Amino acid sequence: MKFLNRLIFAILILLIPVVCILAAANVSFRIADVYRFELNRSGVMKEINLDETTDNLARFFSNYMLGKLDNFQYTANYMGRERPVFGVGEGAAMSRFRNLLNMSLAALAASALLAFLAFCVLLWQKKKEAVRVAYNAGTALYALASAALLAAIVLDGPREELFGRLSVYRFEESDLLPQLLPASSFLVENYVVVVVISFILLSLGRSAVKRLTLPDRMFY
Repeated sequence: MKFLNRLIFAILILLIPVVCILAAANVSFRIADVYRFELNRSGVMKEINLDETTDNLARFFSNYMLGKLDNFQYTANYMGRERPVFGVGEGAAMSRFRNLLNMSLAALAASALLAFLAFCVLLWQKKKEAVRVAYNAGTALYALASAALLAAIVLDGPREELFGRLSVYRFEESDLLPQLLPASSFLVENYVVVVVISFILLSLGRSAVKRLTLPDRMFY
């Protein structure tokens, strides 16, 4: 029984940062606001002579990542004529990214359920102190995971290695997707959003744990 409780304790620690980060990432990479911010910040649409509004293009990216669109293709007035602006390779890259995000959503659901069950088991056994310790340890692990994620995004070597392993297409200079959403800035912006959202989730979880694990009082 001790071994099982220790296993549940360890699982709860590991799943706390996993649930918070995966939940935040699935929000960040699917909402139009982050895409709109990057497109407005860079102003690249004017530079490449793409006659389209940032709102429309941001909604297109968001709708595709939300699964509302089957194909990654957008038709706009580009360089003086109406034409599709993304190639087959760019579509394959975005399809791969959406599939990975969908897989992370499934992992999030499984992780959240497992974390909830671990939490319930420990509370059922009156191990309130263990729950608090696990949440504190999970918070520390979250901080380490956030730092490692930042390094993987900011440093050129780890970022290129990550893209090399995940990508199914090597972008060409003529491709518009890396110009519209350059990895060096777009990933950093998403990282900030992920940290903010995941920290809010972590704080809400801490508040819930604090209330549910109050020591039993002898006198009222």
